[in-house]
Amino acid sequence: MNRNSFLIIIGAVLIVVFVFFYFTNDRKKHFNWSENYKVESQQPYGTYIYHELLKRTYGNNFRVLNNPLRDSITSENKDALYMLVGQGSYYTSEDVDSLLAFVNAGNEVFISTSSFPFDLANMLIDEDCGSKRYYTDSKINMSLTDNESQFAYEYIQDQELFDYYWMYMDSIECSGGKVLGYLNGDKPNFLEIEHGSGKIYFYTSPLVFTNLYLKREELLTYVEEIFEHTEGKYLYWDEYSKIPFGRNNNQESPLKYILSQPPLQWAWYLLLAAVIIYFIFYAKRRQRIIPVLEENKNTTIQFAETMGYLYFEEQNHKRIADHAWQLFLSYIRNKYYIQVQKIDEETIKKISLKSQVSVQEIEAIAKHYDRLDFKVEISAEDLMAFHNQIELFYKNSK
Repeated sequence: MNRNSFLIIIGAVLIVVFVFFYFTNDRKKHFNWSENYKVESQQPYGTYIYHELLKRTYGNNFRVLNNPLRDSITSENKDALYMLVGQGSYYTSEDVDSLLAFVNAGNEVFISTSSFPFDLANMLIDEDCGSKRYYTDSKINMSLTDNESQFAYEYIQDQELFDYYWMYMDSIECSGGKVLGYLNGDKPNFLEIEHGSGKIYFYTSPLVFTNLYLKREELLTYVEEIFEHTEGKYLYWDEYSKIPFGRNNNQESPLKYILSQPPLQWAWYLLLAAVIIYFIFYAKRRQRIIPVLEENKNTTIQFAETMGYLYFEEQNHKRIADHAWQLFLSYIRNKYYIQVQKIDEETIKKISLKSQVSVQEIEAIAKHYDRLDFKVEISAEDLMAFHNQIELFYKNSK
C-alpha cells in the first residue's frame, strides 16, 4: 500500500467518525444544573451575575474573602456588610466568635444558605423558639413584609420543572427577631436579629441570587429590594466558608472537564488523531509553502447585508447594540489613537480632549451601554436611543 492510499484510508475513517458523531450526538445545549453558587460559574445555579452586580455597585469597597473569618474580619471593621450565599456555611467556633464580634461592633451579616447555619443561630435564637421546616413544590411565590408584590419562582432541572424543598423558619419573634419576608405569603424565609450594635440577616432561599433567576428583570428587582435592608458601605463576600471542611479547594482541571462533556470529548480525540497523522506524514516538508495572497475585497455591502439580516430577520437588538459599541471603540482607536481597554474616567477625559465632545456625553454613552450589556434582550426603542447617542458623537466630534 503506497502513501497516498494510506492517507485516503485515514481521511475516510476520520470523515466516517465525524459523520457518525454529527448525526448521533445530542446537539441540545448542555448545562450543569448543580447548585454550586460559585462566583465564577455562569451555569444556571452559579452566582456570577450577582457577584458582578455587587462589584459594580461597591467598586473599591468590595472584597472577596478566601481565608477563614478569624483571619479576615474583626471588631475593628466599621460600617461593613459580610455576605455568604451557598448551600451551607462552615464555621469553626473561632469563626463564629469573630463574626459575632464583627456584628457587635455595629456591622451587618447577611447569610443565605439552603441549610440553616445553626452553629451561629444557636447563639442568637432561644432553643425552643424557632424550628426549620420545608415546603415542597416546583413553584413558589416570594414576598417582603414592606411590599405587597409577589415574585414567582420555578425550580428547574434539565429544562424541566421539579419539586424543590424550600426551607423556611417558623417565627423567631420570641427571640427578639423580626420577619422581613415570606414564602407563599405565610412561611418566613427572611429574618432579622439584632446583636449588639449590628444586625444579622438570615435568608433561607439562596436560589434567588443565582444566574437563572437574575436574568429576569422582575426577579432582579426582588433581590434589590432584599438588599435595601442592609446599610453597609463596605462589602465582604465570603467564598471560603461555603466550602465544606476537608474538601479539596483546587479547581477542576481543564482536561477533566473536556472529557466529561461528550461533544468536547469527541473533538479532543479527533484533534489528537489529526495531530498524530500530521507528525507522521508531514513533519518533514520538502519545501516551504508559498503563501497565496488574496485580493483586497470591499466588504461594505456584505456588512450592510449582515446588519440588515440581524435587524429584519432575527430582530437581535442586543447583538446590534454590541456591534455598534465595538465600532464606536474602533472609531476611537483609529481616529484618536487611544487604546481603549476600559472606559474609565481617565479614558473619557482623553476622548473628550481629542474629540472636543463633552465629558458628560461620552460618559452617558458608556453608562447606557453598561445598562444594555446586563440585559438578556433589549427593545427596539433601547437600541434606537443608544444608536442616536453614538451618531450624535460622530456628528459632533472633531
